[in-house]
Amino acid sequence: MDFDYFLDYLQSRVNLDEECKTALRARVKEVAVIKGTNLLFPGDLCKHIYFIRKGFFRVYTTDGYEDSTIDFATTNQFVTSIDGFFTQKIVNEGITCEENSIVFKLSYYDWLALEDLSPQFLALSKRILQEHLLRLNIEKNIYRLGNATKKYIYLGEKYPGIANIVSQKHIASYLGITGPTLSNLLKNIFHKCNKMS
Repeated sequence: MDFDYFLDYLQSRVNLDEECKTALRARVKEVAVIKGTNLLFPGDLCKHIYFIRKGFFRVYTTDGYEDSTIDFATTNQFVTSIDGFFTQKIVNEGITCEENSIVFKLSYYDWLALEDLSPQFLALSKRILQEHLLRLNIEKNIYRLGNATKKYIYLGEKYPGIANIVSQKHIASYLGITGPTLSNLLKNIFHKCNKMS
């Protein structure tokens, strides 16, 4: 298990003592996930949070007929159903693997046990949540104020190569636009790039 990689990521945020490292090692599981696998189905209880060692995931909701994409996550990010994980209530969110991936998973109850065991892990939890909230605040302003082109460019900068991993349908859903609108947007971006070169 490549636990040291995960540990280095965590330690870059909060320095953990040996007791906390040992407790983490005992609770964290490394899992290979095949493209197309769901880590969570809408309507199921979200029991785990995942740290992505490598790969790409899409978080979505569904009305029973069609998915609506609400977030993406890639290497060196955490992915879970935020509402479902922290409230331990069933919500209408799913997580699907968009390319073969490796993740480290930690259960909700192990997360709580680690917070009880170690003030350092509690500080780490706070740091991870702060980083997530700061990211959401940046994205909220981009998606509130930016047009579809700016949103798409931001998405491409944040997730290089996303257009080769995720279908245009899911990207359009995330941006809140239709597939044809996304196609026109991409044509315009391509046209502008050609004029500049």
